[in-house]
Amino acid sequence: MKKYLFLLLLTFSAFQINAQVAFNMELLGQYDDNTIPDTGSDQRAYNDIWGYAADGREYAIVGSAAYVHFFDVTEPQNPILIDQILGTDTTIWRDIKVYGTYAYAVSEGDGEGLMIFDLSDLPNSVSLVDRELDFFETAHNIFIDENGKMFVAGTNTVSNGLIVLDLTTNPTEPQMIGNDSLTGGGYVHDVYVKDNLAYCSHGWNGMYVWDYSDPAQPVLKANLETNGYNHSSWVSEDGSYAIFAEEVPKGLPLGIADLSLLDVGAIELAGDYFQFPLLTLDSSFNTPHNPFIKGNYAYISYYEDGVQVIDLTDITNPTLAGYYDTFPNNLNYAGYFGCWGVYPYLPSGNIIATDRKYGLHILRFDETLSSNKNLENNNTFTIFPNPSSNGVFNIKMDEVTNEKMSIEVTDLSGRTMFEQVLKSSSEMIDLSFLANGFYFGKVRVGDLEMVEKLVISK
Repeated sequence: MKKYLFLLLLTFSAFQINAQVAFNMELLGQYDDNTIPDTGSDQRAYNDIWGYAADGREYAIVGSAAYVHFFDVTEPQNPILIDQILGTDTTIWRDIKVYGTYAYAVSEGDGEGLMIFDLSDLPNSVSLVDRELDFFETAHNIFIDENGKMFVAGTNTVSNGLIVLDLTTNPTEPQMIGNDSLTGGGYVHDVYVKDNLAYCSHGWNGMYVWDYSDPAQPVLKANLETNGYNHSSWVSEDGSYAIFAEEVPKGLPLGIADLSLLDVGAIELAGDYFQFPLLTLDSSFNTPHNPFIKGNYAYISYYEDGVQVIDLTDITNPTLAGYYDTFPNNLNYAGYFGCWGVYPYLPSGNIIATDRKYGLHILRFDETLSSNKNLENNNTFTIFPNPSSNGVFNIKMDEVTNEKMSIEVTDLSGRTMFEQVLKSSSEMIDLSFLANGFYFGKVRVGDLEMVEKLVISK
């Protein structure tokens, strides 16, 4: 049985969507360069993201179709591009991880191998140390565990297993210590490793846990057949459960694997599969990409639904704690656009994420950021029609108030395009001078506010 959360905040005429941009999350800063190469669509330029912190400063490492980019995000309102280093091919997929003062990147681009970057001169510069081709030329994903072992998935040299590299002896010259196929599991799409246990997403075969105490001879501990193409997973800090995402076919919900019986060779599904679509239209088609766990929360890059934060205090009954919609273009979950990756582990607590079209986002999650919720609870707003065929919108508030009311309309880059004081509980705003597209409307009542997505389609 699937659980759904429908956020019925607005009632639109004819074309029903929910368009609230954020709940318990706010945008601190953003970087987008629409001149960088893409992969044939202007919505597919950016991909993976990872974070790094040193000497009191914080950094975002971002993959794009052609580059690996390095940003200083210490001041989130002003992200600074330090460098961007060109790969050997234009590709949709890149994956990046950090060990010590080095970053490692792989891709499915021809001949890139393992790119190794020296981060020790940040914030001044980043240098490419090596492009290692001895172990593989293409790979889908990497993970580096707490013992300095890199696990490489989806390589062109080990099709149904993992390559394991030791980084501890010399981080710039990895040594191979394992490259066995994993009989029974098949192709490994992604992997998470903790305490020598590799939690492998084996695609259509589900999730398998392998004991890598001896990297040259992995041993199967247990496996779980899941709902679809097991794409990626992340394990809780105490090792008691894992959250997993299934990317294909689109619209599959998230699941949680109970690991409490792992020592006796069993994995069970904890509760039901679950999802929290932000649109009421085609709501069964929102698709998760990559999950991460920090404390009792899971942070999910959720493609067209942006970043979602899910409370896992009760793993049998997850709840939606917050979200930020990085891809406001979405009206019908048409594909795998939107948010690719999210990283919630910076010391400041800021969250960095990549949207395939709109680039780097620096976000903050805080359960006390409840202005949207408070406004929703205290006043019922109707903004209609939305989309608008002529750029004219009606705003109606069911309850009369003596508080000061206003609306500010911005474009997707944050520029203010329109402002108006609302003098009554029912007013019209004329945005016919704006071009077709997506905008944000921020309605303020006293100290409360709510942000909605406005669509003009003339």
